[in-house]
Amino acid sequence: MKSIFIALFAMFSVHVYAGNESDKIAQAIQSGNTSELAAMFNSSIELLTPGSSGVTTREQARIVLDNFFKNNPPVKATVTHETSGTTNSMLVISLLTKTGTFRISIVGCNKGGSFVINEFKIT
Repeated sequence: MKSIFIALFAMFSVHVYAGNESDKIAQAIQSGNTSELAAMFNSSIELLTPGSSGVTTREQARIVLDNFFKNNPPVKATVTHETSGTTNSMLVISLLTKTGTFRISIVGCNKGGSFVINEFKIT
C-alpha cells in the first residue's frame, strides 16, 4: 500500500511540475521572450522553424527564434497537449501570430531540478 501511495504521489508531482513549466513556456512564447526560452534550452538543441532546421547552440537558437518572432509577431499561445514521462515530457502549443497559426512541439526533460528543452519545433 505504501509503494502505491509513493507511486501516485510521484506521478502527481511530475504532472504538477510539468504543468507549471508549460504555463511558463507558453507565456514566454506568447510574449516572444526568447531570452526566457533560451534559459530553458539545453546547451545544444534540435530546432525546426519554417526557415531553418538542425541542431544548434542555445544562443544560435535564441537568434533564430528572435527572427521568427520578428517576422511572426505572437498574439496568443495556448497549450493544447501535454505528456509527462519518466525520462521526457512533451508539450504542444498552438501559436496564433499576426501572420498565421503555428504548431510548436517541445520535448524536454527534468535535469538537475529544472526543465530543460531538447527539441523545439515550429510547423
